[in-house]
Amino acid sequence: MKKLLFVLLTVGLLQGCTSAPPAQENPRVTQPETPAPAQPQTPAEQPPAEQPETKETVYANDIFRNVTVKKTGEDTFEVKGQAQVFEAVVNYVVEDGHNELTEGFFQTSAGAPEWGDFTQTVKVKKAEPNSTLMLILFEVSAKDGSRRMELIIPLPEE
Repeated sequence: MKKLLFVLLTVGLLQGCTSAPPAQENPRVTQPETPAPAQPQTPAEQPPAEQPETKETVYANDIFRNVTVKKTGEDTFEVKGQAQVFEAVVNYVVEDGHNELTEGFFQTSAGAPEWGDFTQTVKVKKAEPNSTLMLILFEVSAKDGSRRMELIIPLPEE
């Protein structure tokens, strides 16, 4: 009898160890409820007919910000932005990678330490048809006349 009782207890104990406990829901994990809409849903409006996107790239460095360039004519470009330059003078050069095609300077609305606004029209003709024109804005160093803080901007083809 003792042996039978011992065998039954052992079998019951082993069976209890190997069976998985019943699955319980974690009270912290809940399914999000989606409330019913108060008004009937309508599909999103279609965007208007496709219009050509005019993405203007904005250029900046420590002394120039919000600088944009737009082609306004066959050989004419409009440069707009802000500069924080000594005596409100911005110098520029346009080159094609080999030659300086034009150079000049213009004034902003305020000198450093203020940010001065500027709008300048640059007229330059390509020397080679397959070249890329680069506008370089900079400040001339009062110490040695070198270019300071150059901002290099590729001029748009269109």
